[in-house]
Amino acid sequence: MLDARRAARVAALVLAAVLGTPASAAEPADRYWPPIVDPPTGQLTPGRWVWADLVTSDVAAAAEFYGKVFGWTYETYGGEDDRNTYTLVLSDGLPIGGMVFDPRAMKGDVPSARWIGLVSVPDVAAAAVAVNANGGKVVVAPKLLGERGETAVFQDPEGVPFGAVRSKHGDPADYLGDVNEWAWLDLWTADVARATDFYRAVVGYDVYAVQLHELRRGAHLVSGGYARAGVMQKNDSGTSAVWLPYVRVADARLAANTARAAGGKVLREPVDVGGAIVAVIADPTGAPFGVAQFDSKVQR
Repeated sequence: MLDARRAARVAALVLAAVLGTPASAAEPADRYWPPIVDPPTGQLTPGRWVWADLVTSDVAAAAEFYGKVFGWTYETYGGEDDRNTYTLVLSDGLPIGGMVFDPRAMKGDVPSARWIGLVSVPDVAAAAVAVNANGGKVVVAPKLLGERGETAVFQDPEGVPFGAVRSKHGDPADYLGDVNEWAWLDLWTADVARATDFYRAVVGYDVYAVQLHELRRGAHLVSGGYARAGVMQKNDSGTSAVWLPYVRVADARLAANTARAAGGKVLREPVDVGGAIVAVIADPTGAPFGVAQFDSKVQR
């Protein structure tokens, strides 16, 4: 993963890009933002992470990689200028995220893209107030984004980027993601207590301490009776705090090998953490993510 100093610079650039802030005065800020659900559900699930956007300097390379590893397909919205398009990501026809181009996701010869997760909240403006009041930073204030709905982008007290959304058409059905869909997120942090206090204040989570494995010590963020994400203690002071989203897979070892063959980098080889086999991978543009093969008894 990124070292702590470089991660701070990367976070600053991707935060602006994810809501279409222009890289230069000549670059238009407007993009078409498709709905999170289609057809509409009309139901909100506060506390659930409902979307993820990849900000990258090479959408084509990223799309090719994820297509090979997970079979994702794409719909691209916008004009002929790739800098201003929005690439919708679909897993077996289901919208699960998007990709946007930004040249600032390349530092020198080193790619430094990032997935930005969006959590569902009932009131984005209230979340922004809570972010400021609890040591975070509002990077992009709440704004209406086309068919997506009201969205904002924040940094938590360690500078980790994340977004909040009140979906215009409702949230996806509340279930554990199927194979090749997003199924979990972990925040790897230097201070679990501080991080859980922050996200409890901003999103309204209940917090439960967990230690499922020597590599997984921390807490779960819970809403609506379900664990929505983990806040885990990182052990390497040289790496940055980061939100790491996980794609559910049928075979974590096969997924890691496929990712490696497709041009990705396996940052952590598959390991059994109790109830799941997980691996951490970086795509060819530098964005880290995880894969998780769940025990057959894990379901929702």
